[in-house]
Amino acid sequence: TFAANGVYAKPFIINEVQGPNKGILYQGRIQAQEVFKKDVMADLTYALSKATSSGTAAVVGARVARPTAGKTGTSNDNASAWFNGYTPEVAASVAFYRDDATQTLNGIGGLTSVTGGSFPARIWAEFVKKYLAKAPVQQFPEPAFIGGSEPVSYINAVPEMDPALVPPSATPKPKKKKS
Repeated sequence: TFAANGVYAKPFIINEVQGPNKGILYQGRIQAQEVFKKDVMADLTYALSKATSSGTAAVVGARVARPTAGKTGTSNDNASAWFNGYTPEVAASVAFYRDDATQTLNGIGGLTSVTGGSFPARIWAEFVKKYLAKAPVQQFPEPAFIGGSEPVSYINAVPEMDPALVPPSATPKPKKKKS
């Protein structure tokens, strides 16, 4: 639904059944309807694209040379981790779970902490890269910025310093030469 700009398509497993004389006995039908407005989806995609460009799933943006958006997830005590992502062409999810939900994923593959931004995001990125290797790159719709202007990004922001709160320099000031 997210990758389709707010259009939900009811999933079906069987696309077509052909009879012995090559006649079609059954044909699956796409049943779709808009469930989110396009401008809402454009803003959501804009927000989720930040996770794959500079957020918890930045590994995706670094490995996939096309627009991506997604969300990482990690449960308490790292018992499960997942990444749900999409491009304009495809949506997919990668999840890690143990049979015993009380066991942590930590230590798998030598990682001290397995999160949605680690193995799940890496696997998703490799899948998407290969799946779309020969497909032309498509772009997400431009964000609508519902309710105002572009949001302020605090990812690379430098806080303003109040001069009264800045400690004095430990470097001594140069002495004036006597003339």
